[in-house]
Amino acid sequence: MATALVVGAGIAGLATALRLSRSTWEVVMLDHGTHPNPVPLKGPDLHAAKRLAALPYPLHYETRHSKVTALHPDRFGVTVAFNDHDDEWFDIVVCAQPCCEAERLPGLRLESWSRDHVALLYRAVRDTGIPLCAAELLADAFDIHLDDHDAFAWWETTLKPHTVRRAFTRVR
Repeated sequence: MATALVVGAGIAGLATALRLSRSTWEVVMLDHGTHPNPVPLKGPDLHAAKRLAALPYPLHYETRHSKVTALHPDRFGVTVAFNDHDDEWFDIVVCAQPCCEAERLPGLRLESWSRDHVALLYRAVRDTGIPLCAAELLADAFDIHLDDHDAFAWWETTLKPHTVRRAFTRVR
């Protein structure tokens, strides 16, 4: 079974974890909260989850409150270092919020949202403004493509037309 680490328990991270778990991925979700219980669904996240028909879907993923300290991609996946326990290996890592300077991975281009088994979902959400669609398309990519490089390429190509062009104004 393929394993995924999703960093960030906001709406994009939650949607990604739900969608991947529906496709038989084993998902670990990280939240920086300090409470020992799973992150409660409330407010906009609860409403979005209901619209996605996620509830009462049985959520088969583990929620942790660790912090990622480093990502070490290799040919087959990513070894993730944590602040409070031993390193673990995952097939993919989805950063639904910034984690451990993931953008500084070797070869990650500024215009890229993915590289070396790592998806920078928070950047795609920032650039498109559509968190649920970005999360859903990312999981769709793994249903369509067996190779994660192909999946990431399809995800970026499919989502790029929705990139919002931001105008910068100079403040005097």
